[in-house]
Amino acid sequence: MEKLKVGLIGCGFWGKNHARVYNELETAELIAVCDIDEEKAKNIAKKYGCDWYKDVDEFLRRSEVEAISICTPTITHFQVSSKCIKAGKHLLVEKPMGIDSFEAKNLIELAKKHKVRIMPGHIERFNPAVQKLKELIKEGKLGKIILMLARRVTRWPERIGDIGVVKDSAIHDIDTMRYLLSDEVKEVYAIIGSLKHKFEDYAEILLRFKNNETGFIDANWLTPRKTRTLIVIGNEATVTLDYLTQEIIIENSEKTIKPSIKWEEPLYNELKHFVDGIIKNEQFLVTEEDGLKSLEVCDSIILSGKEKRIVYL
Repeated sequence: MEKLKVGLIGCGFWGKNHARVYNELETAELIAVCDIDEEKAKNIAKKYGCDWYKDVDEFLRRSEVEAISICTPTITHFQVSSKCIKAGKHLLVEKPMGIDSFEAKNLIELAKKHKVRIMPGHIERFNPAVQKLKELIKEGKLGKIILMLARRVTRWPERIGDIGVVKDSAIHDIDTMRYLLSDEVKEVYAIIGSLKHKFEDYAEILLRFKNNETGFIDANWLTPRKTRTLIVIGNEATVTLDYLTQEIIIENSEKTIKPSIKWEEPLYNELKHFVDGIIKNEQFLVTEEDGLKSLEVCDSIILSGKEKRIVYL
């Protein structure tokens, strides 16, 4: 079996999960990891029997590495990803692709120039419940979609706080709504603020799509209990989805149905898709343009919140 030789940059909270999954995949071989924190890199390398580096430039001299996961802080995504692209490495860049849409655009142009592929890490597309909901919408089981209501709330996450709740959390629901609707946001209005953190830690977001569907996102880092839900309302049925349990409930005028969905780890599905896409040269489910579009919406949300006005995309 052909194996893709992969590397990892960023061995922190989320990077160590990438390392674990790559080690589990039959189609991947984890060659080396890199982190400015020597101990973090050493620990993962020891656990999975690969090499470790502290310096990115030295790491990139490993010519056999074909693809890399970027799990560094968001403020470093553009700089680190640019180096990898120039070294000819395919990338999975954790969301968001850059600190803003300007960085994302430049990264896409650089990747095209060097003939390198980028897949943004929008993990919820690989949640089995989201895939089932996409299927229901495509089959017309919900009728015309009117409204999507997302709630993504929790206490302050165990991550470096270099961005706020919009680009760290709400971006998941922005991408999921775009994916489910196969549509783009045309205007946003948002109320954002900060009670305990440097960046915004709560956001109430209203989205209007080109086909006139409405999306509402409630995101914060202030709520004691972790909640990840999505309600999709159509004129024929309503679906309630729980991202964590991967359960969905379908309600129409006649009955309530709870389909049986096999639980699968979204990160495993995502990284397998990335690896297989590189090996087989197939299009990714999440494209560079998807990463850019979601960031453009995020930038507009933050602008709307700061200037207290509707922002048109």
